[in-house]
Amino acid sequence: DSCSTPIPMQSSRTLVPNLGVRIPTRGRQSFTGAREDLKGSSRSKEMIKEAILDNDFMKNLELSQIQEIVDCMYPVDYGKEACIIEEGDVGSLVYVMEEGKVEVTKEGMKLCTMGPGKVFGELAILYNCTRTATVRTLVHVKLWAIDRQCYQTIMMRTGLIKHAEYMDFLKSVPTFQGLPEETLSKLADVMEETHYEDGEYIIRQGARGDTFFIISKGKVNVTQEDPANQETTHLRELSRGDWFGERALQGEDVRTANVIAAEAVTCLVIDRDSFKHLIGGLDDVSNKGYEDAEAKAKYEAENAFFSSLKLTDFNIIDTLGVGGFGRVELVQLKNEEAKTFAMKILKKRHIVDTRQQEHIRSEKHIMTEAHSDFIVRLYRTFKDSKYLYMLMEACLGGELWTILRDRGSFEDSTTRFYTACVVEAFAYLHAKGIIYRDLKPENLILDSRGYAKLKIGVCKKTWTFCGTPEYVAPEIILNKGHDVSADYWSLGILMYELLTGSPPFSGPDPMKTYNIILRGIDMIEFPKKITKNAANLIKKLCRDNPSERLGNLKNGVKDIQKHKWFEGFNWEGLRKGTLTPPITPDVSSSTDTSNFDSFPEDTDEPPPDDNSGWDYDF
Repeated sequence: DSCSTPIPMQSSRTLVPNLGVRIPTRGRQSFTGAREDLKGSSRSKEMIKEAILDNDFMKNLELSQIQEIVDCMYPVDYGKEACIIEEGDVGSLVYVMEEGKVEVTKEGMKLCTMGPGKVFGELAILYNCTRTATVRTLVHVKLWAIDRQCYQTIMMRTGLIKHAEYMDFLKSVPTFQGLPEETLSKLADVMEETHYEDGEYIIRQGARGDTFFIISKGKVNVTQEDPANQETTHLRELSRGDWFGERALQGEDVRTANVIAAEAVTCLVIDRDSFKHLIGGLDDVSNKGYEDAEAKAKYEAENAFFSSLKLTDFNIIDTLGVGGFGRVELVQLKNEEAKTFAMKILKKRHIVDTRQQEHIRSEKHIMTEAHSDFIVRLYRTFKDSKYLYMLMEACLGGELWTILRDRGSFEDSTTRFYTACVVEAFAYLHAKGIIYRDLKPENLILDSRGYAKLKIGVCKKTWTFCGTPEYVAPEIILNKGHDVSADYWSLGILMYELLTGSPPFSGPDPMKTYNIILRGIDMIEFPKKITKNAANLIKKLCRDNPSERLGNLKNGVKDIQKHKWFEGFNWEGLRKGTLTPPITPDVSSSTDTSNFDSFPEDTDEPPPDDNSGWDYDF
């Protein structure tokens, strides 16, 4: 289920695609032999592991994941002057070189040579991409390879197993029994692994602490010292599944005993702050005002009006956008020329060829149900033998990206208004269990008043790689699975881009951008024009750990609305539409398209008739 808007407007950034993948036959045939080859060669295994740990992207994986990747790699040999990777080809393999030497070129220019112990082609394990350079052998080379499907299966399986194990640990602790499953799941996400050597003190008697521990591996001794006679008493031994220090979660705790590692020990740790932020359940953030009786009657009357319309009732005025799936046209009702709409026209053949039927159906369902003033409305759909048609609200103020491009950056107060519009849209979608996953200025469009609305493209909790590189959250890059917290990450990125004109994380290519993202927001130097309060909010939205992000804590979206940066902001006025927008678009009439870039006329040959894959009502 792709999460790009089927017909994006012209943009400076590309969307990371989410396409189906095949395991190469060569790779599948080699797996069994590869395991045998690797098991028989500890030297090769160690070399691959060191190469991965030396790679800017793959070094971020957990050791257990790296070990499984090493075990899954299979051998590939190439002779002298052979082409391993061709620039422009679509790739799904990442390689580690064990022996030999290769030359890397781009557009015929030599970039570098690489020898043993190097990883290359790693972008291909994230998503279906074209190779950005050519890699040719200078001598005979021996490589180890793994394909995207195997890598992503490892990442998903290890993530699920680890999460389930943490959940089981938490459920066995009396302090946590009775907590909702969703809260336990967030606690499991926020727990961190810590390691201790034999003889190391984990807790020291008399010290103050705010940390709770669950043993996931190894044994510890609990001892108590009697200050009067200076004797130490052994109280008990604890092992896997046992816990200690729970009183620290309720308030400042003076430790009453020592806890000492009796061998190499791994503990799952949670501190008081994280615990307090998460315990208390999730508040319902849905805007119930949208669903009241008056609104319901309004939408029923609206449905009756639109259901009576036919495609022949409309004239095309102008083109608002073009894309691979088709076009977006401004249309007007023939018998009521003041009424105009945006008509998204999608080519059935293209949708079937790219297996997007389910995505389009989901998008229709979500948009039809989304009765929010901060989300572009879908009124109804049509279809014929060649096209699908989506009749939507016309927002003639233009894309926020175009305005940002022309102005360079926005003032603090202007950014606050547009950020608040997105917060309202997210609160509405998240309350309905929908993750947006594709926030960027290109997907925000202004209505004629100047209010920003979200263009919908839907996704649900998933391990699927999706999004615009500069806006992708770390957990998506690392295939850890993600939820609504990925949207709050992107909200922080949007704030930064609106305030400065460019996102905080960007590199010359997607892989470099991902590596910069994985280093974290604290490595970014904020320009002086970002105020202290704005910087504070951005950093709280862009926490590496999804469970620590503002918007994803126990008070939900209220934590964002109550942040210092929003102090004095008129949320009620925003919701009611009485707040004056910072930029009022110049829209002279309901047919004025001057706020959009010009597009050439549609000269494409109409696609052939195609009803395959559309055996349901659209």
